Amino acid sequence: MPELSPGFPPGDARNAIAEAALAVFAAHGFHGAGTRQIAQVAGVSQPLLNHHFGGKEALWRVVGEQITADFMAFMASAVDIGLPAGDAVRAMLRAYLTFWKARPLSFRFNLWRRLDGLEDERVSRSEQMTGQVVALMQRAQEADFVRKDLPPGLAAIMGGALVQFWLESQLEIRAALAVTGDDDLADEDAIDHIVSLLRATN
Repeated sequence: MPELSPGFPPGDARNAIAEAALAVFAAHGFHGAGTRQIAQVAGVSQPLLNHHFGGKEALWRVVGEQITADFMAFMASAVDIGLPAGDAVRAMLRAYLTFWKARPLSFRFNLWRRLDGLEDERVSRSEQMTGQVVALMQRAQEADFVRKDLPPGLAAIMGGALVQFWLESQLEIRAALAVTGDDDLADEDAIDHIVSLLRATN
């Protein structure tokens, strides 16, 4: 099942190429991927791929832009920013986890963005994705829900990073819990623990 929302009209080969590019980039990163391999996965010729996108860099940007657009649309529909600050923070973290868990290729692409992606694309994505969550964390601090010894931007990044760690490190987490005989945790348990780390102490 495709992970990306179609960025082109139905039946347009560019949709299949973008989805194939996502799969190849998720497996190999930017530098390890090749347009020949992407064309093979998409079932198109390399000249057709080059005709539509011009090369690997443009494909990376198209895939990255679509993931960001899908993420922003999902978060806007999943998080009611009119909720009380504490409820909105929980909803934001839960939605963040839900989005990436349902899109493993997009999640891997996002990890590669930090490891070997295009820096200007990464900056653009960060600017689009962080403004609202930082504003939410600031509102949560003003409501005495989130600790004030952290800049709101750092609180936002820490919350997201802990969700990402939860998703990418299940093997390590289970091994660490087993040392003391603790039970495995569910996603909602992880959200509770992340919120507790961000909470203001009374």
